[in-house]
Amino acid sequence: MVITYTRDIPDAPNNPSVDQGPMKVNTNSTDTIIAVDHYTFADIPSGTHKQVTISGKNAAGVQTDPTSTIYTGSGTASSVSNLNYRNQNGIFPLNCLRAWGYVSGGVGPAVIASQSVNVATVVRSSTGKYVITLTANSVASNQYAVICSSNVVSNASGTQVGYNLLGPAGQFELNFVTLNGGALVDPANFTFMVLQL
Repeated sequence: MVITYTRDIPDAPNNPSVDQGPMKVNTNSTDTIIAVDHYTFADIPSGTHKQVTISGKNAAGVQTDPTSTIYTGSGTASSVSNLNYRNQNGIFPLNCLRAWGYVSGGVGPAVIASQSVNVATVVRSSTGKYVITLTANSVASNQYAVICSSNVVSNASGTQVGYNLLGPAGQFELNFVTLNGGALVDPANFTFMVLQL
């Protein structure tokens, strides 16, 4: 979108009638540009953000505390734009979290919709084994990390969990075993998150 704006209007030597047309355009253009990502003058709450749109991929210059910046650049796993934060200490990706899930019910697992993001299905393949399929394009490749935790099976036996990345991108298996014997066991509920740069 191109927004027309004439600088240095009104100009002191000009007759006000000469500058009236460009001044009207400038006033309307101010309202138009504020309306991009913001609630504008007539809205409630005026001036606050609806969203933040960052156009293009940009390189943030070196920052000196207390100055910092948020910008987009090419991602690591793919060239799609990635949100970054940069301060004096370095560059920190802000959107590494690709998926999150809370699953209840060991034998008949159910993903809690209000507590999940980018999770397509969770299927129990056998005791203690669950195949997770993420929604399309949640991850860019099979190079990602999974962090998972589960509730204890009983007061005497906790569980530990490992994961295997499967063939299709965005599909992995979680394996739950008891701490005191290494037997596969179904947790009553578990949570996981998927990270990728």
